[in-house]
Amino acid sequence: RFVYGSNRGHDSVVIMAVDQQTGSLSLVGYISCGGATPRNLALTPSGGHLFSANQNADRISIFARDAETGILSDTGRAIEIGTPMCVKIVR
Repeated sequence: RFVYGSNRGHDSVVIMAVDQQTGSLSLVGYISCGGATPRNLALTPSGGHLFSANQNADRISIFARDAETGILSDTGRAIEIGTPMCVKIVR
């Protein structure tokens, strides 16, 4: 139902809704990536959180995700780690 993209141009995550009939995308909004140079995004298996690997900030920002609206909100939590470029959720 939603597509998320990292935008290194202005250090944000874009949120797009997917039309279930046509597959076309419409803008829902943007949120700051919580760092600099977002490279990779990952959703948790439950879909409740999104992680953003911010390469030039040495941190992975953690966002809460509203499953109904697709909107992300900053949890204020992050994983401090050198030059993260990829995120993989493992159980």
